[in-house]
Amino acid sequence: MKKKRKSLIALLIAIGLIGVGYAAITTNLFVTGTAKIQADPENFEKNIQFATATSSTGGTATLSTDKKTITFTTKEFTAVGDSSTLTYTIKNGSNYNSSISGVVCTSSDSSYDEYVSVTPSRTSTLSLDKGDTSSNETITVKMIKTYPEETTKSIVFTCTMTATGLAAN
Repeated sequence: MKKKRKSLIALLIAIGLIGVGYAAITTNLFVTGTAKIQADPENFEKNIQFATATSSTGGTATLSTDKKTITFTTKEFTAVGDSSTLTYTIKNGSNYNSSISGVVCTSSDSSYDEYVSVTPSRTSTLSLDKGDTSSNETITVKMIKTYPEETTKSIVFTCTMTATGLAAN
């Protein structure tokens, strides 16, 4: 029995020494890395563009070659209430979702603002997912006051909207 006891104690000591020895020669390895992420503003800038532009009320609408600008010329207004409407869509071909601010229109010469009104259909923000095209949006130009002079006056107006890139999956 003494022999068994000594053998058992020796076995327990041996197992303990093996455990301590194993712990002394093992180690943990860690990998630390850095991921760099950055927006691609060039992709966003060149791929948010007008997809279509038309005028069905006697005016003309032309898209620029880069599809960033629409040139819209109304029909000639001669009576209060005459109007022309531009219809357009916006395509988001970028890798980002986008938030497009409401359209803001201004004339190049505010002294003629009393004669025409420029009214966009959208005054709120438009959310457009990557790859999507908006539904039809419009801008209506309407004569609101008679023009007293005999010469035709061209009133140039500019409508702007700002697109902001948002994260997308």
